[in-house]
Amino acid sequence: MRDNRVTVVINTLNRRDHLRRTLVALLQQTQSAFEVVVVNGPSTDGTAELLDQFALRVRQFTCDEANLGRSRNIGVRQAAGDLVAFIDDDAIPPPDWLELLVPCFDDEHVGAVGGPVFDVPLGRIDWNICTSTRLGAVNTNSPAPISMYTRAGSDPFPYLAGCNMAFRRSALQEVGGFNSMLSYGYDDVDVCCRINDAGHRIEYVEGAVVHHDRAASAIRDEQFVITDPYVLLRSRVVFAMQSASSTHSRTAIALCTRDWAREWGSYSFMHVESGNFSLAEHEWFVARAAAGVAEGIEWGREHRPFTFIGPPPVGEFRPYRDAMIAR
Repeated sequence: MRDNRVTVVINTLNRRDHLRRTLVALLQQTQSAFEVVVVNGPSTDGTAELLDQFALRVRQFTCDEANLGRSRNIGVRQAAGDLVAFIDDDAIPPPDWLELLVPCFDDEHVGAVGGPVFDVPLGRIDWNICTSTRLGAVNTNSPAPISMYTRAGSDPFPYLAGCNMAFRRSALQEVGGFNSMLSYGYDDVDVCCRINDAGHRIEYVEGAVVHHDRAASAIRDEQFVITDPYVLLRSRVVFAMQSASSTHSRTAIALCTRDWAREWGSYSFMHVESGNFSLAEHEWFVARAAAGVAEGIEWGREHRPFTFIGPPPVGEFRPYRDAMIAR
């Protein structure tokens, strides 16, 4: 096995208590040569103070807006490792998580590796082999093997769940990092699409299961109900317009977006019938879906931004397990 150094990146926003559990769990990793980089968004819940407690272990940086694509790029740019692994701030890896993923990169043709995600609230694995079409229709339980999807230009193509994925840093640099237009949703799909099209193989390790709590966020409540579809729809539309332009006309893609907005409207009305939403909230939800589609169409006309990653910082690698114990 090659002596690859790994940077684990955690992008966080207002999840202090969940983040603490993730940081503690990473101390149990059997892989020794890894560092942890945390990129904190505009958190207001004491996350910065928590990170101060881990200052001797964690290299910490900030992102001044709630933009996951941009936050991920900050983490990649600051990564001193040859490999960059991502785990969510509300996820727990098994002790052998990195030990299972890293050996796949001994094959120089492999650009990305990931594993399943166990959905804690549902009590089951809900993300296995994941694929997406160029229009953003995802399947998180696609038939095996993943190799039948891994060819440049494939449709569908393989992607990795955002809370359980690792990349060769040089591959991310080659494709221009994550799409900063995708502030939430489809950031993982989009980057894997470009990694695949660049000729890098994407692998799947069945045993590398990450447990995901699915904590509440700005778009999802404590019962895991989507309360605002705006950003999710905008991201899907942007992804589709930028990724399917060679196979679908913009008019055809725009027609598809109407169906997506209607699907979200049906989702909202289902929650009216179950008592989760009022009619007024449903009307607001439908309007937000339409607005997300409209902005996605406008943004999707622009070229996907290419983020310059640059070489890894020299002398900054800080072994997480070997650092002095957090205060």
